Amino acid sequence: MTRAINDKIDALFVEGPDDGAVVNAFIKRRLGIDLAKHPSKLVRADDAGGGDAWVLSKFAEVTAAAPPAARVGAIVDRDGPSNDKWPKVRALLAQLAGSDGAPPYGDDAIFRGRFGIWMWPDNLQHGDLETFVADIVPASATLAYASEATLVAKQVHGAEYEIPHHRKAALKVRSVWRDASAAGGYGHLIRNLEIVSTPASEAFLGWFTTLFLT
Repeated sequence: MTRAINDKIDALFVEGPDDGAVVNAFIKRRLGIDLAKHPSKLVRADDAGGGDAWVLSKFAEVTAAAPPAARVGAIVDRDGPSNDKWPKVRALLAQLAGSDGAPPYGDDAIFRGRFGIWMWPDNLQHGDLETFVADIVPASATLAYASEATLVAKQVHGAEYEIPHHRKAALKVRSVWRDASAAGGYGHLIRNLEIVSTPASEAFLGWFTTLFLT
């Protein structure tokens, strides 16, 4: 029997609103569960974009006081080798797991059957939320042009975004082009385009299902 999410005791902490929008849209598309309509909402983010420090702090706080039936998760970017978040996550997991031992990286990172960590894009490789989103949004001439246009806007017209955020800018432009009257964002893309199944998306779906639905 599938476990029912109880968002009075369950929680999933994410780095910011973009992450929350992706999780909500992806789970609704793949599982038909509208997480955003639960009374207190399962997915929780700092509106100001609390980042990994906020996520891991809240995860440690809530797991420490969680009742036996609770399920608690945290999602952070792994980022690149020069800013790898895994050592910080591994240290926290070792601390929380205690004598149980921290789960090995790439093995769902779920311990005691009810506390879990996910690192974008696939709980294994370096990357971030944008890596995950860019892979599941179908390739198209429109997306390629959005990437080209944002680069031209930066290099020729002085657009203010930073070059490391080029992919983020391109995805958000693609979203606005999908529906200029909508707020846009990654969640909008996932809700309105046919999404591609990837090893990372299937792994994330498995992690979410194991942690919150079984």
